[in-house]
Amino acid sequence: MRTPRILSAVLAALVGSAGCGTLGGGAVPTSRELSLAQFDDVPVPRGFALDSREGRSFSYSEGGSGPAPIRMGRLEYAGQGAAGDTLAWYAAEMPRPIHGWSPGEPAAEGSAALRFRRGSEVCLVTVRQEGSGLRIVVERNTGHAVGRE
Repeated sequence: MRTPRILSAVLAALVGSAGCGTLGGGAVPTSRELSLAQFDDVPVPRGFALDSREGRSFSYSEGGSGPAPIRMGRLEYAGQGAAGDTLAWYAAEMPRPIHGWSPGEPAAEGSAALRFRRGSEVCLVTVRQEGSGLRIVVERNTGHAVGRE
């Protein structure tokens, strides 16, 4: 009967393209789908929560810890605080050995943003007042972080 064979072929194609794969040598499978996974090497100040509303935050990773992993995304956090104090906190935290980023450099003169680097990776942290709260935008290896619109 042809139907089971066709169904098997479709299922095999779906599983093969479902977003999981391995890099040679038995590497851990990684997602090829957008997610809301936060970056384990970019700290978030206490009291700030990820904004998971549609279109606000996303992350993507591929390659696990292989020779050239891809990690990118744009995560937005909402909370309370002063913009200057929050940027100073990032300037102190990001270069710590646990995170491993370079000291922050101003992204543009007069902006409330710092750009951090580590190898070929770039992380831009922008803060802005939003109503009575503060919004932190963390962009890793994406448009504004690497200087593209």
